[in-house]
Amino acid sequence: MKGSAGFLDRLTQDERMALEPLLRPKTVRRGEILFEQGAEPEWFLLVLRGTMKVCRSSGLGRDVILELLFPGDLCGALCALDHRPYPVSCVALQDGEILRIPRDEFLALCSRHPGVLAKAVPDCQEKMRLQRQMLVGMAVERAEQRAARALLLLAERLGRRTPQGLLTPMVLDRQEFSEMIGTTVETAIRVLSRMRKDGILHEEKHHCLVLDEARLVQIAGLEDETFAPGACREDSPEGTCLGCLAC
Repeated sequence: MKGSAGFLDRLTQDERMALEPLLRPKTVRRGEILFEQGAEPEWFLLVLRGTMKVCRSSGLGRDVILELLFPGDLCGALCALDHRPYPVSCVALQDGEILRIPRDEFLALCSRHPGVLAKAVPDCQEKMRLQRQMLVGMAVERAEQRAARALLLLAERLGRRTPQGLLTPMVLDRQEFSEMIGTTVETAIRVLSRMRKDGILHEEKHHCLVLDEARLVQIAGLEDETFAPGACREDSPEGTCLGCLAC
């Protein structure tokens, strides 16, 4: 399980040893659907490598990205626990790898090792909170503010500090970025163009360099939050966490 983090790292040695025989690795390709909205859950899923998007169809031919999943993140666990259809879809944004655990086998494991379930549920609850926060933001925040939050989230989870600024691989194309901030592609392009002209960021092929982190945090409306930029999560390398929405 090299490269995994998050949920697996919080398990005790006994819990990990009990879980490992149940894990089914699966390679996924960009654009591959991990599960579809309305489908019945058969697996617990854990992202091992790559980035995935959780999205919901608006019914008007447009998708809205509610969440991004990174290595170590659980996916669709609450639906698997309740055995109710997925209200969202999950699609790979990059080539990657996931770990699948058959639902019935996971529940049987949890009956023998209740600590496994106790460590999974808080993650699921936090994901629901962030999804609600995302939806509220789409209703009341400006597109520029939502874009700044999205860029900070990507930088926190995927970026690294360089002498020039925060360098982040861009796993979202323009269409996907617009779906994440709940606007049109044209508006998303205008917002990013304005940020480039204002010296806040620089874009190059497959990467985004945040030049003015303080300004981006200000636009995102995070300057008064308790998780100030530069504060580190317990599972983040020292000095790399931006303390944004992922914390």
